Formats: sequence, C-alpha cells, structure tokens
Amino acid sequence: MALHKVEELDANKARILWAKTLSGSPPGLRACLMVEVPAYSAGWIDSGLDLRTGEEVSLFSAGTIWIAKDLGIGVKGDVALWHQTGASGKVAKSIGITTTFRAQKDGRLRLVAKPPGEWLDETGRFEPDCPHEGATGSLIVAVLVWQGSAREGLRTLKVLDETGMAARELARIEATPPLPPGWRHLWRVGETEIFRAAPLGEGKLQICCQTRGGAGILQYPLDLPLGRSTRLAWAWRADELPSKVREDSFAAHDYLAIAVEFDNGRDHTYMWSAALSEGKVFPSPLPWWDKREAHQVVRSDRAKLGAWLEEQQPVLDDYERAVGGVPPKRIVGIWLIAKSAFQRRTGLCCFARIRIKSDSGELFIGP
Repeated sequence: MALHKVEELDANKARILWAKTLSGSPPGLRACLMVEVPAYSAGWIDSGLDLRTGEEVSLFSAGTIWIAKDLGIGVKGDVALWHQTGASGKVAKSIGITTTFRAQKDGRLRLVAKPPGEWLDETGRFEPDCPHEGATGSLIVAVLVWQGSAREGLRTLKVLDETGMAARELARIEATPPLPPGWRHLWRVGETEIFRAAPLGEGKLQICCQTRGGAGILQYPLDLPLGRSTRLAWAWRADELPSKVREDSFAAHDYLAIAVEFDNGRDHTYMWSAALSEGKVFPSPLPWWDKREAHQVVRSDRAKLGAWLEEQQPVLDDYERAVGGVPPKRIVGIWLIAKSAFQRRTGLCCFARIRIKSDSGELFIGP
C-alpha cells in the first residue's frame, strides 16, 4: 500500500482515497461519511449525522479555504474547520488537519469553514457587523464516528488508510503536549498544537511555540485593576520570525507576540517584527480584529534573535497611545500569540517569567 504525504494531499485525491478506505464500513466505526464544507459565507453545514453523548469522533480534512486567492492567502482545516454538536452546542476548532473530540451532548453534527476570531459567542453565532463574503474554496471532510475508543479505532484504520491521516491523528493524540497550569487555548481561535510547556532549568518552565501555517492564542484569565503604574514584564527568546517583511498589511500579518486583554473587549499586543521599527503602533489589518486589537513593536533587531531578552511595558500609557478614548478599567487576561497562517513560514519563540507589576505589588503569572 502506497502512503501519501499528508501535507501534499489535495481535496480530490483525499476524496478518492477516503472513499476507498471507508467502503464497507471498516471495523470500529458506527458511522462514517464525507462532507464538503464550502467557504464560510455558506454558514453552518449539516453533516447529516446525529451524535450521541460521549461518542468519540474524528475529522480528517483536505483542501483550502482561500481568503484572498489572488494574493495566495489560504488556510487549511487546522485553521478553518470548526465543529458543533447541536445548534446550541459550544463551537470547537479542528486541532490540526486531523482532530478527535467527544460529543458533549446528543445532537446533529454541524461543520463550518471560517477564519478564527469573529464569533458573536461560543454557540456559533456570527458577528453581524463582520462580512462573511469573499472567501472561496472548500474542505472535504471525512467524519468518523467510533463505536468505542477513537484511539483503538485509529490503530485499526491506519492499516487501511492510504492517506496517512489515521496514523497522523493517532500520533497526535498520543503526543498531546501539556500546558502549564492556568493557561488555556482562547476559544474563539481554537485549540492548536502550537504551544507546549518545556523545562528551562533549575526547576523552572517556559512556554514555547512552533508554528508553520497555523494560528494560535494561549490565554491566562485574570481580573486585575488597570492603573497608571501597571506594567507587563516578561522574558522571551525568538529564534525564527514567521515573516520576512513588515507585518502591518493584510497579506503579511504573521507574527509572534504577548498581549494584554482588557474588560472592554480589546487587546494590546507586544510583538517581534521582521521589518517595522521598534515603538511602531498600528491596528490589526484583519477584519473584525481591526476594531479590537492594536499592535506595538517591541523588538525588531534580528541580531538579537536567539537571545533571552527581558521586557517591561507601561500598559495604560501604551493603550492610550495606541487607541485613545476612554481607557479600560481592568485587565482580564494575558495572551501568547503565534500566527503564520498567511505566509506559511516557521515561527519559533519561548516565553518565561511573565508578571504584572504595579505600585501595590507584583503578580507572577509564570510559567
């Protein structure tokens, strides 16, 4: 049996190979089918499958959702594919181009292909003020509903699967990296494989990210007052930047950053830049995010790549310079951001010793 490289598998080839693999309902499956999921202007797609509470389900995806095809900007299922059980269930993103989840309730499986971010809420309603037109392309998705354990089913299926996706998903499940205590994936961007905790020496930890074609945000929830003395302090080591050009345009908006999330729905990010000058401030060039996110370049000297750097920024002063108007009153989270979905280059960075400082004291967030 000739195996195909997963990264090179296009939608048409995947459709043919999955039809062959799934014919006759391989052992371990209660149900299986293929669903075509067009770009997100079509809204949620009914898979035709009703899930039962506790069932484990795997999704394999191939194809591209083109956000701007003339610019070569498109995303795969690891960024674009979302699923939901029942019309009111919580949405979740495919962790990679393969993913597995457990149904939290009885209900119809629904799928949608869209960029992360512009959700109205966790039940999958779209923001009414954000356009959902313009994207093209589609994903072909193989839906596998297991009779028992997905892990056991994947072990059986990988012998039959010429696409290599069953083997890929089994390896992903068995090697899921842990996150440090208190950190979680930001729900509106979805879970990814980008971040992991790693030892830093002397019993200390760091959070490292590695991305190539992906987009992820880790969130540490907080509830702290924002005052004039509030400062964000951290250490980071960027080894490789996901862009070689300035990141303030739509087509090149790939970057590594740490951010402060506020109670007014906005966030302010402190980023490494490949070409913008240190101190440069600009709004996100992406739809929906442009009304919610501002960026500030902290580092751009390539000679300092690979070195640990200590940083400290006055949060309220920076917010007022970037946004203006009535400032927020509270900090509700710290984010770590890694994005390389557009240029599909590699980004490598580690973070450590994250703290919120003020005249009243210091809060160590970690890791």
